[in-house]
Amino acid sequence: MARTKSENFDGIKEEILVSAAKLFAEKGFRNTNIIDIGNACNASKSRLYHYFPSKEVMLEAMLTAHVEGLIKLAALGLDTSEPAELRFRRYVFIHLKYYYDHRDQHTVLIEDADHLPEAARLAVNRAEQKLVGFLVAILRELNEKRFGDKSIATTHAMLIYGMLNWTYTWYRPTGKLSLESLADQASALCLNGII
Repeated sequence: MARTKSENFDGIKEEILVSAAKLFAEKGFRNTNIIDIGNACNASKSRLYHYFPSKEVMLEAMLTAHVEGLIKLAALGLDTSEPAELRFRRYVFIHLKYYYDHRDQHTVLIEDADHLPEAARLAVNRAEQKLVGFLVAILRELNEKRFGDKSIATTHAMLIYGMLNWTYTWYRPTGKLSLESLADQASALCLNGII
C-alpha cells in the first residue's frame, strides 16, 4: 500500500533540503550520502526516499529554489521608479543579504552545481542568466554610452557577479563591516572605481 502524503509534506521536504544543504556545504555533495542526510534530519532512508528519490533530486530542488528565490527578490528591487544608482545599490545589497541568509545553499550552488543532471544544470544556468540580464539593464541605464554594447555590459555584469558570488568565502558580519556597509563599499567600488 502506498504511503499517504503528510499534512506537512512541503514543510518536511524543506527541512530535509535545509539539512542536506548544510551537509553539502560542509562536506561536499560527493562526500555526503543519504544516511548522513537522514541522521541530520532524524529520518530513515525510506522516509527520505518518500520525499526525494535520490540525492541528485535533492540537489536539483535545492538549487532551483535558491536561484528562483533570488530572482523574485532581485526583480522586486528593480520594480521601482527610483534612479538607476539607487536600484543598483539595492541590487547589490539584495544579493549579499540573500547569499548570507542562504549561505549553505549558495555554497552548494557555487561548488556543486556541476553535479546536477544536465537538464537541471541548464535550467539553473538559464535562471542565473536572467539575473545577469537584470544587472545588464541597470548598467545600461547607469551609463548608456559606456554600456551601449550589450557584450561590454554583460562582461561588466559578470565581473560584478564574480565579486558578489565569492563573498561567502570570507565575509562574516562582525565588527565594523556590517552587511549594509559591505554592500555600500561594493556598490561604491563599482560606481566610482578605485581612483
